[in-house]
Amino acid sequence: QERLVQQMVEQVVEVPVPMTQEEIVHVPTIIQKTRQRHVQVEDVVDVHVPQMQQEIVHVPKIIAQERLVQQMVEQVVEVPVPMTQEEIVHVPTIIQKTRQRHVQVEDVVDVHVPQMQQEIVHVPKIIAQERLVQQ
Repeated sequence: QERLVQQMVEQVVEVPVPMTQEEIVHVPTIIQKTRQRHVQVEDVVDVHVPQMQQEIVHVPKIIAQERLVQQMVEQVVEVPVPMTQEEIVHVPTIIQKTRQRHVQVEDVVDVHVPQMQQEIVHVPKIIAQERLVQQ
C-alpha cells in the first residue's frame, strides 16, 4: 500500500511588479495611399503603393523589481520641554544692631531735709530771792 506524507514547505518566490518606464520607440506603420502614374496612354490607373511613415509610440516597459511596502506608524512620545518661570521671592535680610537693655532699678534713699518748725516754749524765769533760814 502506498503512503502519502504531506509536509508544509515555505518557498520565497520573486514576483515581478509591473512598473511603467517611458521609452521612445520608432514603429514604422504602413499607410495605403493612392499613386498616380502617367503613361503616355490616356489611361489613369490607381495603384496602391505601401508607404512608410514614422510615428512616436510610447510603449511601457516592464521592469522586475523588489517591492518595498512602507507603512506609516504613528508614535506619540512625550518630551519634557524645559520652561523657565519667573517668581518674585521676598527674602528677609538679617541686620546686626546693638541692643539697649533697660533694667528698672529702684533705689530708696532717705534724705534728711532740715525742717524749721516754730514752737512756743515757756521758759520759766528765774528770779533771785533771798531766803532767810531761821536757826
